[in-house]
Amino acid sequence: MNPRKLFDIALKDLLVVGKDRGSWILLLITPLAIIMVASFALGPAFSGQLKSELLVTNHDPGQAAAELVSRLGGMEGLSVVTAGDEETTSLTIGDERYKAGLVIPADFTARVMSGQDTKLLVYVDPTDNVNRPFMVGMIDGIASRMSGIVASVRVAVEEVQKFAPQTDVNAVVADAVPMATKQMSANPPVDTEISNATGLQEVNMFDTQVPGYSVMFLLFGVMLGAEMLLEERDKGTLGRLMVAPVSRSSILGGKLVAQFVIAMAQMTILFSVGHFVFGMNLGNSLPGLVLIIAVTAFTATAGGLLLASVVRTRRQATSLGTLIVILMSALGGSWWPLSIVPGFMLVIGHFTINAWALDGINALIIKGQGFSAILIPAGVLFIYGAVCFAIGLKMFRFRGA
Repeated sequence: MNPRKLFDIALKDLLVVGKDRGSWILLLITPLAIIMVASFALGPAFSGQLKSELLVTNHDPGQAAAELVSRLGGMEGLSVVTAGDEETTSLTIGDERYKAGLVIPADFTARVMSGQDTKLLVYVDPTDNVNRPFMVGMIDGIASRMSGIVASVRVAVEEVQKFAPQTDVNAVVADAVPMATKQMSANPPVDTEISNATGLQEVNMFDTQVPGYSVMFLLFGVMLGAEMLLEERDKGTLGRLMVAPVSRSSILGGKLVAQFVIAMAQMTILFSVGHFVFGMNLGNSLPGLVLIIAVTAFTATAGGLLLASVVRTRRQATSLGTLIVILMSALGGSWWPLSIVPGFMLVIGHFTINAWALDGINALIIKGQGFSAILIPAGVLFIYGAVCFAIGLKMFRFRGA
C-alpha cells in the first residue's frame, strides 16, 4: 500500500463529495431538520409540561370529595376538567375526546368519615396505553391515602370497644376522623424525597434525539459512499485505476479513508450543533465521546464496503441499503430507547451498529459515566467493523459483470 497514492485518492473523493450539494443535504441538512422536529415535538414530555386531562363528575359536596379533587388537580402532569355524568362516561365533551374520567358518588364523604367502604368509578379509553396507567395510578394513589383514613377510623373504633364496650361509636368516629385526616393529609406518615441517582444527569430532548438520529444518518451517508463506489466501478473508473501503478489496497483504502473522514465530519458537526445551539450535554469524557464516534464511523464505513461487495448494481445498493439502515435504526434504538422494548428485541437490537454505538454514547451523555464505560461498546464495534472490512475487501469486484 502506497500512503501517498492512498492520500491522493482519498483527497479526490473528498473534493467530489464537497462539490455535491445533494450529498450535504443528506449528510447534514436532513438530519438537522429531523432532529429539530422530533426534539421539539417531544419537548413537553422532557420539560414536564405534558399534561393529561381527567374528566371529573363530583356528586358529593362534602369535604372528602373536595379533598380528592383538590389533590388530583395538584398532581404534576394531571389537569382536572369538571364534567357531567354523560360526558365522563363517554369521555367526550363536544368534539373533544379524553382518555379517562372519574365519578365521585354522592355518599363518598359520608362513608369515608364513618369508616365505611366506598367506591370510585373510573372510565378509561381502552385504546390508550400511554396515559391510562399514569392517570389510573394517580387516582389509585389518592384513593389509597383515603383508604388509610377509613382503616384508621376502624382500628380506633375496634380498640376503644375492646376496653370500653359501652363507648358511643359515633363519638369515637367523630374524634378519629379529623385526627386521621390531618395525619394523612397535612403530615403523611410516609413521605418521599426524590433526587438524581449518583452520576445521572438531567436529560433534555436533544440529549436523546441527536445521538440516535446522527447514527442513523451516518449509516445513510455510508450507503451513499457505497453507491459512489459502485458508480465508479460501473463507469470503468476503478478498472482503469487497476492499469495504473496503484495497488487494490491503495485504491480501496483511499476511498474508505475519504468515507471515514466524511462520517467523522458529519457526526462532529451534528454533535457540535446539538451542543452549542441546543444545549445538548456532551458527557463527562470528551475523549471517550470522540473514541466511540470514531469507532462507529469506522464500523459504518466497513459496513458500506461490505454492502458494495455483495450487490451487483447501484439500484440494489439503494434498495438493500435503505432497508438495512431503517431496520438497524428501528431495532438499534435510533428511534426510541431500547429500555422500553421487550427482552427478545433488546437481544436482536444488539446485532446492529446503532445499539452498540448508542450504548456507549448514552453511557457518557445520559448516565454521566466516564471513559471506561465506552470500552466494551467500542470493542464490539471495532470487531464488528474489522469483520465487515475483511469480508468486503475479499469479495469486492473492481470490474462490473
